[in-house]
This record gives sequence, structure tokens and C-alpha cells, in this order.
Amino acid sequence: MTNLKKLNLPSAAKQSGVVLFITLVALVIMLIASVALIRSTDTNLLISGSLAFKRDVVNQAERSMPSIRTKFTSGVLSTSASKQVNSIVNDNYYATIQPSSALGIPNVLLNTTTFDVAMPNNNITYAGGGITIRYVIDRMCLATGEISPSNCTISKAGTDLGGGKKQILGKLSGEDGVVYRISLRATGPKNTEAFMQSTFTI
Repeated sequence: MTNLKKLNLPSAAKQSGVVLFITLVALVIMLIASVALIRSTDTNLLISGSLAFKRDVVNQAERSMPSIRTKFTSGVLSTSASKQVNSIVNDNYYATIQPSSALGIPNVLLNTTTFDVAMPNNNITYAGGGITIRYVIDRMCLATGEISPSNCTISKAGTDLGGGKKQILGKLSGEDGVVYRISLRATGPKNTEAFMQSTFTI
């Protein structure tokens, strides 16, 4: 008689258990990967949205610069006498250099609450985009009154007219042109903010 050895083969039930375990592990891995992908997509969308808001805020801030400068050409600051004194409440204007942060931002712009109390009249708003622009103009002088080279930052650079003459916004280079600084704080949706500065001579 032939001796037959009994082989210990894994039963079908045991094999089914192993396949089920491997399937569950694979599902867990896929779930974790899906969550990571969704979070990454949400973060990218959030960053893209923030950049779009930021760009819009910067655009509106740039757009407001020319309207502020019209104060000097045809507005309340168009005369020499008006530029020699502080006109804070009505015109957001200082005849002297304002204390600034390490980044060069006038301190008065850093706190919107106190700013709105001190200068409540001239905030520029773009209601459609939900953007508010607060600004300060300061003359680069150490004291109020008439300008002088010892007290003020003077610029004589201008457009070359030929014959050794230059022009600074309508003035010949032989005349002193004091430097003015416009500082803006633009606030938009989702607390998006941008600060801008521009200097000019008149």
C-alpha cells in the first residue's frame, strides 16, 4: 500500500481573510492620499484667491495716487500758504516729516482706529471691491512755515529744457522744490492689505 502524506494547505477561509486585510489597508492608504490631495487643492485655491485680492488692492491704491496729487495742482494745497501749515482733519496733510516705523510707514497709518478718529473725512472707498484707502501726505521738512534748504529736503532734478535749464513740474531748476511723500494703506476683502509710498517735488 502506498503511504499518502496529508498536506496542510491553507483553507479558503484563511485566504479570504488575508485578501480582506490587504484590501482594507489599500483603502486606508487611498483615503489618506485623497484627504492630502483635497487639502493641497484647498490651500492652492486659498493662495490664488489671496493673491488676486492683493493684486486688486494694489491696483486700486495706485489708481488713487493721481487723485490725491490733484490737491497740489488745483485743490486745497495748491497755494504756498496752505502747504506751510498742518491741515490734518480736512486734508490728511502734515507740513513736517512724520515719525515712521522701521519700514518707513508713518506711525499714524499703523492704527486704523486712531487714524479714522484723527482724519475721518478723506478715506477713499471703492464700494464695488470693498476696498478702503487711508493716506497721509507729509512734507519733508523739519518745521512748519516756509521751506529752506536747512530745514527741508530739496530736489532740483527735472526735465531738461535745453540751454542749461531744467523744469520741475512747472518750475525752473533755479527754484527750490521741496519733496512731498504720500503714504497709503489700502485694505480690502478678507483683511488683505497693501502699503504704498510715492514721493514727488512741486
